[in-house]
Amino acid sequence: MPRPARTRAEKMIKVDHAGENGAVNIYRAQRVGSQIRTRKLIPKLTEFQRHEEEHRRLFNRYLATNDIRRCVSYHICGVGGYTLGLVTGLIGPSAVAATTFAVEKVVLEHLEEQIAYLAETDRLAFECVLGIFEDEMAHHDEARNQLNHDALITVALVFIVGACTEMVIRFGMR
Repeated sequence: MPRPARTRAEKMIKVDHAGENGAVNIYRAQRVGSQIRTRKLIPKLTEFQRHEEEHRRLFNRYLATNDIRRCVSYHICGVGGYTLGLVTGLIGPSAVAATTFAVEKVVLEHLEEQIAYLAETDRLAFECVLGIFEDEMAHHDEARNQLNHDALITVALVFIVGACTEMVIRFGMR
């Protein structure tokens, strides 16, 4: 049976792994919602989902290599991500963009902190985090460019989704 994470670096990666599971499920469910609401989003959502699946595999390999059990929030992130993705996919493009922007904004802040910390403490974890940074930045920037910054739904979703993302990360790191 895999062991609990012992170091801060190991905790970071297990939380990142859970977060990627949430992201995979956000995009998966947004694709479902977009089947009904806005089919033109599906190719981009499919591309983003593939990126997140690769990120999840990358972190899973780190956990398996080091015999570390996954985060207790792994399934919570999956169910929560799917629920969020389905709702925002049904609302439409503005909600999809706001969700991606909000999640990636928080994630990028944490990844920057992780890169600085892991460079000195855990080379393999550092390489994992560095390996996803460009994709996450591209998702953030593309979503930011699609936002209707003045819309109430955008402002509300960015605030709520960002706060929830931050709480899930903090919960996982405890």
